[in-house]
Amino acid sequence: MTQKKAILYVRVSTDEQADKGFSLQHQEERLRKYCELQNILVVGFFREDHSAKSFDRPEFNKLLERLKKERKIADFLLFLKWDRFSRNAGDAYGMINTLNKLGIEPQAIEQPLDLNIPENKIMLAFYLAAPEVENDRRALNTIAGMRRAKKEGRWCGCAPIGYQNARNERNQPIVIQSEKAPLIKWVFEELALNISNTETVRIEAVKRGLDCPRSNFFPIVRNPFYCGRIVIPAYKDEDELVVKGIHEPIISEELFDEVQRIIKARKRNWPVKYMAREEFPLRGHLICKKCGNKLTASCSKGNGGKYYYYHCNTKCGERFKSEDANDLFAETLKKIVLNEVSLDVLEHFSYSIYQGGDRGSHQEIEKLKIEIQKNKERLSSAQEMLLDKTLSVEDFKAIKNRYETTLFELEGRIRNISLGTNEVEEYMRYARAFFRSMDQFYREGTLSVKQQLVGSMFPEKLIFENKAFRTIRQDPLLPLICKPGKGFRRSKNKKTGKKTGLYNKAPPVGLEPTTL
Repeated sequence: MTQKKAILYVRVSTDEQADKGFSLQHQEERLRKYCELQNILVVGFFREDHSAKSFDRPEFNKLLERLKKERKIADFLLFLKWDRFSRNAGDAYGMINTLNKLGIEPQAIEQPLDLNIPENKIMLAFYLAAPEVENDRRALNTIAGMRRAKKEGRWCGCAPIGYQNARNERNQPIVIQSEKAPLIKWVFEELALNISNTETVRIEAVKRGLDCPRSNFFPIVRNPFYCGRIVIPAYKDEDELVVKGIHEPIISEELFDEVQRIIKARKRNWPVKYMAREEFPLRGHLICKKCGNKLTASCSKGNGGKYYYYHCNTKCGERFKSEDANDLFAETLKKIVLNEVSLDVLEHFSYSIYQGGDRGSHQEIEKLKIEIQKNKERLSSAQEMLLDKTLSVEDFKAIKNRYETTLFELEGRIRNISLGTNEVEEYMRYARAFFRSMDQFYREGTLSVKQQLVGSMFPEKLIFENKAFRTIRQDPLLPLICKPGKGFRRSKNKKTGKKTGLYNKAPPVGLEPTTL
C-alpha cells in the first residue's frame, strides 16, 4: 500500500495566541503526532502568523505556489481545526475547490470530515461559519466600544501630531500634549493671519521642527481635535456627532473656525497651471502682439543677477522685461478717472440692498433660508442612500462637496444681506478710496489682488506694444463708470461703436454699476 503524504499548516494571530493559547508549537506537535500514528509522511511544513479573514497570507501563498508547481507532491493539507484554515466561509469553499483540483484534500485533524458524504457538508458549513460569526461579533463589539468611548470625549487610537498617548492614574488610556504642541499652535495662528498660503506655512513649520509631509499637513489644519472637539462619524442610523473631548485643546474654537473659513475661501474653481510669482502679476493676462498666443513668463540669470521677462513660447520671438510692463500698467491706472456720479449710484444701490429694515431684504433672506434647508435635505438623502448602499462612496463625496459649497455660498449671501448700515458706510469709504487711487492699491496689493484687478477690468487680455497697453475688448461697463485716459487704446482693427448720445458723466437709467 502506497504511503500517504501530507503538508502541515499551522496558523495563529497575535490575539489568539495571547488569549486562547493557540501556540504554533502546540499545533505542530499535534499534527506531527497525528501523522506518526496514521503513518503519513510529512513532506512540507508552513508556519503562519496572520489573520484568517482572507487567504491573502504570505505563507499560504507560498504553499499554494508550491502545490501548483509540484503536482502530486502530497495527498493532504493538514491543520488542527477549520478555523486555522479560514474564518471566512465564502473564501473557504472557493479554496477547498482550488485544492481539490490540485489533487489535495484539506482536512482538520480535530474536526475530521469525509466530504465525499453529502451530509458532512452541513457540518463543514457549521465549522466554517462559526469562526466567521465570532469575528463579526468581535468587530461589532469593538466598533460599539470605540463609539461609546468617543461619545464620552475619549480619543481612541494613535494620538495626532502635537499629542502623545499616555495613561492616567487609573491606568486608562488618554492623550496629552507633546513637545510639538507649540508648533501646531503656531501653524494655526499663522494661517489665521491670512498672509501666507498653506504650503508656505508648512515649509516654515518643518524648518522649526515639525516633521510633517505635504500629504499629512492639510488633514492637520482641518482636524477639530486640536480645538477640543471629537468627530464621531455617522454609523447606520446614527448621524454624525461632534462632542467635546476630555483632552486639553491646543487652540481655541474661535481660532480653528477662523482658519477653516480662510481655507475654504481660498479654494479656486479653476486649475492653477503655473507657479505664481510676485514678479509676474500680469501673467495670464497678456497676449502676443505678433501671433496672438498667451504670453508666459520666466527668469534668466546673467551678469551676476536675475532678469525677469514676459515672452511667447512660439517662434515669433516676442519678449520684453516684466519690470517695464508692470510699472507702465501701474502708471496707466492713474489715467483712469472714476466717474463720481457712478459712485453715488453705487452707494445708493448698496444701501437699498443692505439696509437692515428693508422689506425686500427680509424676503430675500427667507428665500435663501428655504434654499439652504432644501440643500441640507438633499445632502441628508444622499447620506441615507450611502448607508443603504444604493450610492457609491465616490458619488457621495462628489455630492457632498457640491452641496457644502452651495450651502457656504448661500450662508454668505445671508450674512451680506444682514450687514448693518455702519458696515456699508465703511465699505463705501473703502470703495471710494480704492477707485480714486487704483494705482496705489495695485502697487501695494498682494499678487492675488493684482491679478483679480486686471482680470475684472480687462477680461479680453492685454497687448503690450510700443510702450503702451491696448485691449481687444474691455469690460463694457468700464467706459460708463470711468473716464479712461490715454493709457489704453482700442485695437486698430476695432470699429468704433455708435454714439449713445449720453453725457459722459451720467450713467444711463437702470445701470447697476459693478464693483471692479
